[in-house]
Amino acid sequence: MKEITTVAEPLDSLLNKQEAGDGQTYRPMSFVVEQPVDDGLLLYHTMTKALLMLSPEEARLYKSRPASLPRLIEKWFLVPTAHDDRLLSRQVRDVVKLTREKKKGITGYTILTTTDCNARCFYCYEKGRPRRPMSKDTALRTAQYIIDHCEKQKVSISWFGGEPLFNKSVITTICNKLSESGIDYSSSMISNGYLFDDNTVKEAVEIWRLKSVQITLDGTETIYNRSKAYIYRGVNAYQRVIANIHRLLDADIRVSIRLNIDEHNADNLNELADELYQEFGIHDKLTVYLHILFEMSDGSVAIKHEQERKMMFEKMKEIESKLADYGLFDIKLLSKGIKINHCMADSDQSVVIDPSGNIGKCEHYSEDHFIGHIDSDDRDEAMVERFRECHDEIEACATCFDYPNCIRLKLCEDNAYCYPEMRDDKLNKIRQSMLKTYQNYTKEKTEEKKIDILPLADYFVVVARNKESGKIKESFTLNETGADMLKLFMEGKDISAVIQAIAEMYDAPMEVVTDDVTAFAETLRGKGLVLGK
Repeated sequence: MKEITTVAEPLDSLLNKQEAGDGQTYRPMSFVVEQPVDDGLLLYHTMTKALLMLSPEEARLYKSRPASLPRLIEKWFLVPTAHDDRLLSRQVRDVVKLTREKKKGITGYTILTTTDCNARCFYCYEKGRPRRPMSKDTALRTAQYIIDHCEKQKVSISWFGGEPLFNKSVITTICNKLSESGIDYSSSMISNGYLFDDNTVKEAVEIWRLKSVQITLDGTETIYNRSKAYIYRGVNAYQRVIANIHRLLDADIRVSIRLNIDEHNADNLNELADELYQEFGIHDKLTVYLHILFEMSDGSVAIKHEQERKMMFEKMKEIESKLADYGLFDIKLLSKGIKINHCMADSDQSVVIDPSGNIGKCEHYSEDHFIGHIDSDDRDEAMVERFRECHDEIEACATCFDYPNCIRLKLCEDNAYCYPEMRDDKLNKIRQSMLKTYQNYTKEKTEEKKIDILPLADYFVVVARNKESGKIKESFTLNETGADMLKLFMEGKDISAVIQAIAEMYDAPMEVVTDDVTAFAETLRGKGLVLGK
């Protein structure tokens, strides 16, 4: 049994080892996610964040006689049959909240430079709201508010709108004042990407310290130009935005392309995935992700029926798989932190500032639900608490693998639904992250060692050293056959190729060689020497 990732802080010290009880029957905790791999079985605990690798024999025992694996009991992967998993999860979150050092100051700011926009997207939740730009005076007071409330810590700013570049002068005004005051900051932006030109990108790098931009594409050229409905005439908006994405990438600014998917454009987005790969190839600063539109600008539900939902999630999964094959879909590593809040709305370290200087907790509420104003330190604590209120638990919570990380805020539109397809999608993404985390682990284990095979009289000594320090990490002896197997693995050959080569070398029966090579490969993996494919 190998520990790929350890129990997250502070649970490693707060959560005692579970003692095995005599005659007790055990089951996997509800929060354990399984993922079979060639080497055995990966187990991930969504509450503790620990990832374990079971050998094939341990995996068999896990399924048939779990109580025979005491380490899984100690680490809370197995619990007594009658154990209340949700109660423990709530207790853990409460204790983490109490023990985690409270951060000082407000360091996260979402700033609406304007509520006006140069596009007229049919699904926009801001449709019909007043179009108001932030004035230079309000921008200066916004910067002063940040200076007064960040406690001299680094600040992260997200520029939002409307279209934030529709009033870009206030971005420069705010950044210049922060810089003059010695405040360290970086920024990101949610934009349609239309208004980036060479001068704007230069300003973004040098003054705004812009690190990333999210840009939405709703389809290939014809679909995009129709759905965005820009206010300009005689301009191919799609081609302009694609060119601007190139500008941003060339300036070393990360771009995340969001594809809004509904029943009308799903097939077209499949074509768009191909076009994006042909246009950009694999770029370490470019990722693409999908978002299903469940609600339209008028509040109506876009996907009403279960069959429609299933179809949409299947189509989304298909497109994501294609993007992953193209190297454009970002499969994330497993999270290492204990989640105690959902987003900026229920965080004490983040606020939203609208064009008039009103302070809120969520950019989706640009007309109401404010908690204060930049000209005053008074806060509407009742409204702050409203943003922390959660939906009541539903029946599916009883056995949900993601219960420890699920915080469904009542005022959050994205939290209004919890469909089975959403949970399936989440489970699939966790399993993808498990595989990526394990692949990184095995790669590091292989790359960090320099392996020497030293011939002696009747056997070989294998010495594995850390490449950087030269310190010996592993040493063991092999006979001639074992040494030949190791050399083949070190050449990058996979198991089948090694089996074929050894069988030919020693003129040995294929079934005998297969057993020997497979067992030898398992031994190497146990020593952290994951060689070949």
